[in-house]
Amino acid sequence: MSWNVQELDDNTIRLLCVDGLGGSTLTVLAREAGGLLEAGNAIISGEADNWLPDAACDLLRKRMRCTNVNSARLSAEATNADIVVVTDDDFPRLLKPLPACPASLWYRGNLTTCDLPSVAIVGARRCTEYGFGQARVFVKAIVNSDIVVISGGARGIDAAAHRSSLLYGGRTCVVLGSGLQRIYPKEHWELFDQIVKDGGGLVLSEFPCDRSPKPANFPRRNRIVSGLASVVLVVEAAKRSGALITARITVEEHGRQAFAVPGRNNDPSSAGCLQAIADGWVGIAIDPQEIVDEAKAAWKRFT
Repeated sequence: MSWNVQELDDNTIRLLCVDGLGGSTLTVLAREAGGLLEAGNAIISGEADNWLPDAACDLLRKRMRCTNVNSARLSAEATNADIVVVTDDDFPRLLKPLPACPASLWYRGNLTTCDLPSVAIVGARRCTEYGFGQARVFVKAIVNSDIVVISGGARGIDAAAHRSSLLYGGRTCVVLGSGLQRIYPKEHWELFDQIVKDGGGLVLSEFPCDRSPKPANFPRRNRIVSGLASVVLVVEAAKRSGALITARITVEEHGRQAFAVPGRNNDPSSAGCLQAIADGWVGIAIDPQEIVDEAKAAWKRFT
């Protein structure tokens, strides 16, 4: 099951709004308290003090008391957001077992989007026409194979991946580095609404709906993009690129395969992809069918 904020009391909302609350911590609290709805009250009352390491409950209480519960509740209601927590049966299966799994996700749309093989497509914000065209080529093959496209909703390759998925009748998932009421970039409001309302897709975030975008949020967003995906494809990336960080997380922390489109030699926009391929820690993405096959095989391995 998932939750609507109207089903949650103030202390449960306060607990779910604690920044950085991990899935393993919430799992312990819910198990010992007898359920999600009892966990927040157990923290505030002190009942949970023996369930977690020393000082952990004191820190949780402090952060819970700093939460503006009315703002969190109203912003979730305003965006028609629901919440899925790590102890729910419908929490994304690929994300759930990972060490950095968040305690909860706030979302709009069809959560079953996460119950299909998927490819995360990431890349440069300032993409070239070549990168845009390559994103379309790979997305077309991916969605024609009933595979979900995941990305971070940013300008450039991310947006191209989401829009191409809609164009070809596929489903896509946006992972935000802000709350659902604080969309970033702002000009993507219409795109995200179309993904939810017309495309049967999903927009989600680990951050409460009233959370503003901050630079520190986006590396955390990247680990969820990777964690939800069967495989990651980097379409275009310079030598210093957040897309390559996402691919590194995929390979080194999540034990999954990453690929990169080779791009053009001497083009700075593809220098990161070429270097990663040369170093051998990503596969070379030439044939879209290879990405499709790996996504399906990885889904079987990890679920």
